[in-house]
Amino acid sequence: MKKDTHYNFIKHGSLLIEEFKVILLTGAINKVDEFLQGQVTSDHRNIINGGCQLSSICNHKGQVISDFFIIKSDNKYSFIIDKDLQDILIKELTPFAMLHRVNLQKINSSVIGHISPSKSSEHSYCGNDEFEATISIKDENYINNDSISYENWQAANKLLGIFFMQLEDTSKYRPIEINYDNLRVSFDKGCYRGQEIVARMKYLGVDRRKFCTFVVQQNHQVTNKIKVIGKIINLDTLRVFNAIVKRDEFDQINNDPEVISII
Repeated sequence: MKKDTHYNFIKHGSLLIEEFKVILLTGAINKVDEFLQGQVTSDHRNIINGGCQLSSICNHKGQVISDFFIIKSDNKYSFIIDKDLQDILIKELTPFAMLHRVNLQKINSSVIGHISPSKSSEHSYCGNDEFEATISIKDENYINNDSISYENWQAANKLLGIFFMQLEDTSKYRPIEINYDNLRVSFDKGCYRGQEIVARMKYLGVDRRKFCTFVVQQNHQVTNKIKVIGKIINLDTLRVFNAIVKRDEFDQINNDPEVISII
Protein backbone atom coordinates (compact mmCIF):
# COMPACT_ATOMS: atom_id res chain seq x y z
CA MET A 1 0.00 0.00 0.00
CA LYS A 2 1.50 3.32 -1.06
CA LYS A 3 -0.44 5.95 0.84
CA ASP A 4 -3.11 5.66 3.52
CA THR A 5 -5.62 7.82 1.64
CA HIS A 6 -7.75 5.26 -0.17
CA TYR A 7 -10.67 5.31 2.30
CA ASN A 8 -11.29 9.06 2.12
CA PHE A 9 -13.80 8.85 -0.72
CA ILE A 10 -15.84 5.91 0.63
CA LYS A 11 -19.43 6.93 1.39
CA HIS A 12 -21.88 5.06 3.58
CA GLY A 13 -25.39 4.47 2.29
CA SER A 14 -27.51 2.32 0.00
CA LEU A 15 -28.76 2.19 -3.57
CA LEU A 16 -30.99 0.23 -5.92
CA ILE A 17 -28.71 -1.77 -8.24
CA GLU A 18 -30.56 -2.12 -11.53
CA GLU A 19 -27.65 -4.07 -13.05
CA PHE A 20 -28.37 -7.05 -10.75
CA LYS A 21 -31.15 -9.60 -11.17
CA VAL A 22 -32.45 -12.40 -8.93
CA ILE A 23 -32.74 -16.13 -9.63
CA LEU A 24 -34.72 -18.14 -7.05
CA LEU A 25 -33.82 -21.79 -6.42
CA THR A 26 -36.90 -23.89 -5.71
CA GLY A 27 -37.20 -27.53 -4.72
CA ALA A 28 -36.79 -29.69 -1.65
CA ILE A 29 -34.22 -28.01 0.60
CA ASN A 30 -32.04 -31.13 0.83
CA LYS A 31 -31.94 -31.31 -2.98
CA VAL A 32 -31.08 -27.62 -3.25
CA ASP A 33 -28.24 -28.19 -0.76
CA GLU A 34 -26.89 -31.12 -2.78
CA PHE A 35 -27.13 -29.17 -6.00
CA LEU A 36 -25.30 -26.12 -4.63
CA GLN A 37 -22.63 -28.17 -2.92
CA GLY A 38 -21.71 -29.89 -6.18
CA GLN A 39 -21.69 -26.79 -8.39
CA VAL A 40 -20.65 -23.55 -6.69
CA THR A 41 -17.10 -22.74 -5.60
CA SER A 42 -18.08 -21.38 -2.17
CA ASP A 43 -19.52 -23.33 0.76
CA HIS A 44 -23.13 -22.15 0.96
CA ARG A 45 -23.59 -24.06 4.24
CA ASN A 46 -21.77 -21.21 5.98
CA ILE A 47 -24.47 -18.67 5.12
CA ILE A 48 -26.68 -17.73 8.06
CA ASN A 49 -30.36 -17.02 7.46
CA GLY A 50 -30.62 -13.49 6.09
CA GLY A 51 -26.98 -13.53 5.02
CA CYS A 52 -25.20 -13.64 1.69
CA GLN A 53 -21.99 -14.94 0.18
CA LEU A 54 -19.78 -14.26 -2.82
CA SER A 55 -19.61 -17.27 -5.13
CA SER A 56 -19.03 -18.48 -8.69
CA ILE A 57 -19.06 -21.53 -10.97
CA CYS A 58 -16.20 -22.89 -13.06
CA ASN A 59 -15.88 -25.07 -16.14
CA HIS A 60 -13.89 -28.30 -16.22
CA LYS A 61 -10.71 -26.35 -16.96
CA GLY A 62 -11.09 -24.39 -13.74
CA GLN A 63 -12.02 -21.15 -15.55
CA VAL A 64 -14.74 -18.99 -14.00
CA ILE A 65 -17.92 -19.08 -16.08
CA SER A 66 -19.90 -16.67 -13.93
CA ASP A 67 -19.83 -14.98 -10.55
CA PHE A 68 -22.77 -14.10 -8.32
CA PHE A 69 -24.01 -13.75 -4.76
CA ILE A 70 -25.83 -16.51 -2.92
CA ILE A 71 -28.38 -15.15 -0.48
CA LYS A 72 -30.34 -17.16 2.08
CA SER A 73 -33.73 -15.98 3.33
CA ASP A 74 -36.38 -18.02 5.15
CA ASN A 75 -34.29 -21.12 4.38
CA LYS A 76 -34.54 -20.49 0.64
CA TYR A 77 -31.61 -19.68 -1.61
CA SER A 78 -31.36 -17.15 -4.43
CA PHE A 79 -28.63 -16.01 -6.78
CA ILE A 80 -28.02 -12.30 -7.31
CA ILE A 81 -26.24 -11.86 -10.62
CA ASP A 82 -25.37 -9.31 -13.27
CA LYS A 83 -28.21 -9.07 -15.79
CA ASP A 84 -25.84 -9.89 -18.67
CA LEU A 85 -24.73 -13.13 -17.01
CA GLN A 86 -28.01 -14.56 -15.72
CA ASP A 87 -28.89 -16.50 -18.90
CA ILE A 88 -25.38 -17.97 -19.05
CA LEU A 89 -25.67 -19.14 -15.45
CA ILE A 90 -29.11 -20.67 -15.97
CA LYS A 91 -27.97 -22.46 -19.13
CA GLU A 92 -24.89 -23.88 -17.40
CA LEU A 93 -26.69 -25.03 -14.27
CA THR A 94 -30.05 -26.23 -15.60
CA PRO A 95 -28.89 -29.78 -16.57
CA PHE A 96 -27.49 -30.32 -13.07
CA ALA A 97 -30.48 -28.66 -11.42
CA MET A 98 -32.83 -31.04 -13.25
CA LEU A 99 -30.95 -34.03 -11.84
CA HIS A 100 -31.70 -32.74 -8.34
CA ARG A 101 -35.25 -31.63 -9.19
CA VAL A 102 -34.29 -28.03 -8.54
CA ASN A 103 -35.73 -25.17 -10.59
CA LEU A 104 -33.95 -21.91 -11.43
CA GLN A 105 -36.57 -19.19 -11.64
CA LYS A 106 -36.06 -15.58 -12.66
CA ILE A 107 -38.03 -13.32 -10.33
CA ASN A 108 -38.79 -9.62 -10.46
CA SER A 109 -37.24 -8.23 -7.31
CA SER A 110 -35.25 -5.19 -6.33
CA VAL A 111 -31.60 -5.60 -5.33
CA ILE A 112 -30.27 -3.12 -2.75
CA GLY A 113 -26.57 -2.63 -2.07
CA HIS A 114 -25.29 -1.19 1.22
CA ILE A 115 -21.96 0.27 2.34
CA SER A 116 -21.78 0.65 6.12
CA PRO A 117 -19.26 1.24 8.92
CA SER A 118 -17.28 -1.84 9.84
CA LYS A 119 -19.04 -4.48 11.97
CA SER A 120 -22.42 -2.78 11.75
CA SER A 121 -24.20 -5.83 10.27
CA GLU A 122 -23.98 -9.57 10.78
CA HIS A 123 -25.05 -10.09 7.15
CA SER A 124 -22.13 -8.45 5.31
CA TYR A 125 -20.45 -10.45 2.55
CA CYS A 126 -17.12 -8.64 2.85
CA GLY A 127 -15.49 -5.91 4.90
CA ASN A 128 -12.34 -4.49 6.46
CA ASP A 129 -11.52 -2.34 9.49
CA GLU A 130 -13.11 0.72 7.89
CA PHE A 131 -16.31 -0.39 6.16
CA GLU A 132 -18.33 -3.39 4.98
CA ALA A 133 -20.64 -4.30 2.10
CA THR A 134 -24.00 -6.05 2.21
CA ILE A 135 -26.70 -6.79 -0.34
CA SER A 136 -30.40 -7.55 0.05
CA ILE A 137 -33.47 -8.49 -1.97
CA LYS A 138 -36.67 -6.46 -1.73
CA ASP A 139 -40.07 -6.58 -3.44
CA GLU A 140 -40.24 -5.44 -7.04
CA ASN A 141 -42.04 -2.22 -6.10
CA TYR A 142 -39.70 -1.37 -3.23
CA ILE A 143 -38.63 2.27 -3.30
CA ASN A 144 -35.11 2.94 -2.04
CA ASN A 145 -33.98 6.46 -1.21
CA ASP A 146 -30.54 6.11 -2.76
CA SER A 147 -27.86 7.84 -0.73
CA ILE A 148 -24.83 6.66 -2.69
CA SER A 149 -24.15 6.25 -6.39
CA TYR A 150 -23.40 3.05 -8.27
CA GLU A 151 -19.85 4.36 -8.70
CA ASN A 152 -19.51 4.78 -4.90
CA TRP A 153 -20.69 1.21 -4.36
CA GLN A 154 -18.43 -0.22 -7.07
CA ALA A 155 -15.39 1.65 -5.76
CA ALA A 156 -15.96 0.37 -2.21
CA ASN A 157 -16.21 -3.20 -3.49
CA LYS A 158 -13.04 -2.82 -5.52
CA LEU A 159 -11.18 -1.63 -2.41
CA LEU A 160 -12.31 -4.84 -0.72
CA GLY A 161 -10.62 -6.79 -3.50
CA ILE A 162 -13.88 -7.76 -5.19
CA PHE A 163 -13.96 -8.13 -8.96
CA PHE A 164 -17.34 -8.38 -10.70
CA MET A 165 -17.29 -10.21 -14.02
CA GLN A 166 -18.73 -8.81 -17.21
CA LEU A 167 -19.94 -10.75 -20.24
CA GLU A 168 -16.55 -10.61 -21.95
CA ASP A 169 -14.87 -12.16 -18.89
CA THR A 170 -16.75 -15.47 -19.06
CA SER A 171 -14.40 -18.51 -19.03
CA LYS A 172 -11.38 -16.19 -19.30
CA TYR A 173 -9.82 -16.32 -15.82
CA ARG A 174 -9.13 -18.89 -13.15
CA PRO A 175 -10.01 -17.97 -9.54
CA ILE A 176 -6.43 -17.31 -8.44
CA GLU A 177 -5.99 -14.69 -11.18
CA ILE A 178 -8.88 -12.48 -9.98
CA ASN A 179 -8.79 -12.94 -6.20
CA TYR A 180 -11.69 -15.40 -6.22
CA ASP A 181 -9.50 -17.95 -4.45
CA ASN A 182 -9.64 -15.65 -1.41
CA LEU A 183 -13.22 -14.42 -1.64
CA ARG A 184 -15.35 -16.88 -3.61
CA VAL A 185 -13.74 -20.31 -3.23
CA SER A 186 -13.83 -22.78 -0.34
CA PHE A 187 -10.92 -25.21 -0.30
CA ASP A 188 -12.52 -27.30 2.46
CA LYS A 189 -15.76 -28.35 0.74
CA GLY A 190 -16.43 -31.23 -1.62
CA CYS A 191 -15.89 -31.35 -5.36
CA TYR A 192 -17.31 -28.97 -7.94
CA ARG A 193 -16.49 -28.54 -11.60
CA GLY A 194 -12.86 -27.53 -12.04
CA GLN A 195 -12.06 -28.06 -8.36
CA GLU A 196 -8.89 -30.10 -8.90
CA ILE A 197 -7.35 -27.52 -11.23
CA VAL A 198 -8.35 -24.62 -8.96
CA ALA A 199 -6.74 -26.34 -5.94
CA ARG A 200 -3.62 -27.30 -7.88
CA MET A 201 -3.02 -23.73 -9.03
CA LYS A 202 -3.58 -22.44 -5.50
CA TYR A 203 -1.15 -24.78 -3.75
CA LEU A 204 1.27 -25.98 -6.42
CA GLY A 205 1.32 -23.27 -9.08
CA VAL A 206 3.86 -20.48 -9.44
CA ASP A 207 1.98 -17.17 -9.30
CA ARG A 208 4.00 -14.58 -11.19
CA ARG A 209 1.15 -12.08 -11.43
CA LYS A 210 -0.71 -10.08 -8.81
CA PHE A 211 -4.35 -8.99 -8.69
CA CYS A 212 -4.60 -5.39 -7.45
CA THR A 213 -6.95 -2.50 -6.92
CA PHE A 214 -5.55 0.81 -8.18
CA VAL A 215 -6.50 4.27 -6.92
CA VAL A 216 -5.00 6.82 -9.29
CA GLN A 217 -5.33 10.44 -10.25
CA GLN A 218 -7.57 11.22 -13.22
CA ASN A 219 -4.62 12.13 -15.44
CA HIS A 220 -2.85 8.81 -14.79
CA GLN A 221 -1.88 7.07 -18.02
CA VAL A 222 -2.30 3.29 -17.91
CA THR A 223 0.75 1.61 -19.44
CA ASN A 224 0.97 -1.82 -21.03
CA LYS A 225 2.44 -3.07 -17.74
CA ILE A 226 -1.01 -2.76 -16.16
CA LYS A 227 -3.71 -5.12 -17.44
CA VAL A 228 -6.97 -3.43 -16.45
CA ILE A 229 -9.88 -5.83 -15.87
CA GLY A 230 -13.48 -4.80 -15.37
CA LYS A 231 -14.85 -1.27 -15.23
CA ILE A 232 -12.81 1.83 -14.43
CA ILE A 233 -14.70 3.85 -11.81
CA ASN A 234 -14.46 7.64 -12.04
CA LEU A 235 -14.84 9.58 -8.77
CA ASP A 236 -14.24 13.32 -9.08
CA THR A 237 -10.44 13.60 -9.26
CA LEU A 238 -9.77 9.88 -8.86
CA ARG A 239 -10.12 6.65 -10.80
CA VAL A 240 -10.46 3.22 -9.21
CA PHE A 241 -9.98 -0.06 -11.07
CA ASN A 242 -8.84 -3.66 -10.78
CA ALA A 243 -5.80 -4.83 -12.69
CA ILE A 244 -3.31 -7.66 -13.02
CA VAL A 245 0.41 -6.81 -12.93
CA LYS A 246 3.62 -8.80 -12.97
CA ARG A 247 5.01 -9.16 -9.48
CA ASP A 248 8.54 -8.22 -10.54
CA GLU A 249 7.21 -4.94 -11.98
CA PHE A 250 5.03 -4.02 -9.01
CA ASP A 251 7.51 -1.68 -7.28
CA GLN A 252 8.17 0.26 -10.46
CA ILE A 253 4.44 0.72 -11.10
CA ASN A 254 3.86 1.72 -7.47
CA ASN A 255 6.48 4.47 -7.70
CA ASP A 256 4.45 6.36 -10.30
CA PRO A 257 3.56 9.70 -8.60
CA GLU A 258 0.05 9.62 -10.12
CA VAL A 259 -0.66 6.30 -8.40
CA ILE A 260 -2.18 7.08 -5.01
CA SER A 261 -2.39 3.50 -3.76
CA ILE A 262 -2.26 -0.09 -4.93
CA ILE A 263 -4.05 -2.60 -2.75
